[in-house]
Amino acid sequence: MGVLKFYGGYEHIKYANPTTPLNAGFNLAAYTIAYVNNTAFPSDKTLQVFWAGVRYTVLPELDLVGAYYGYKQNSYGTGANAGCSTSAAGTCSGTEDVISFDADYRLSKRFDAYAGVMYSGVHDGLANGYLFHTTDITTTTGVRFKF
Repeated sequence: MGVLKFYGGYEHIKYANPTTPLNAGFNLAAYTIAYVNNTAFPSDKTLQVFWAGVRYTVLPELDLVGAYYGYKQNSYGTGANAGCSTSAAGTCSGTEDVISFDADYRLSKRFDAYAGVMYSGVHDGLANGYLFHTTDITTTTGVRFKF
């Protein structure tokens, strides 16, 4: 019987305008900040990131892995874009869904071969700026030597 392992995580990220605005010409370590935007967010932007995955060891040399990753953005625009949930603006609420599967076969202690496939799709506000395709399927294969 194989070994099954589960993984998961969650992040809650909040973007807001600074409470102490910076001026152009501000020095940060060895860098001078030439352009400053203290009003990037008309209202607070919230991005929720979550993921879950499973690794199944079929044989001592073979692992199969499946994972889901999700992003959820709130609507943080004002005016005509307040509360929107379309792809009309990047400030509209939106989501991204990513699903991946891969197989990893260990040929020896330091050498393995792998193959995988991933689907991703952006929707509504997170799809703003994508001109033709909001979904993608990507594949990968390779071999790896571990030092």
